[in-house]
Amino acid sequence: MKNSISQYLYSVCRQAAQEFRQIGQKVGERLLRTPLPKILVIILAIALLITIIPLIITLFIAFVLIRILLKIISVSVRQNRGKDSSVPYERRIKDIH
Repeated sequence: MKNSISQYLYSVCRQAAQEFRQIGQKVGERLLRTPLPKILVIILAIALLITIIPLIITLFIAFVLIRILLKIISVSVRQNRGKDSSVPYERRIKDIH
């Protein structure tokens, strides 16, 4: 039984290798037909995307954290406004006017 499983896995791996080889050959043939400036533009575009995407993600996380921090600060300020209950209400109103 172990022999049949190993033969099956071997044939699957061989088939996958053959598929990848065919894909590589097609990509290679296509690259040989593509002009060099176009390949350079494609490579530069890929490099630009690789560098911009982490920047976008970092800025998004930074702005979300800043927004959460500001919400926490505003909630704590609102809660602290109502805690001046040691002074009677009438006296607080007289101090305002």
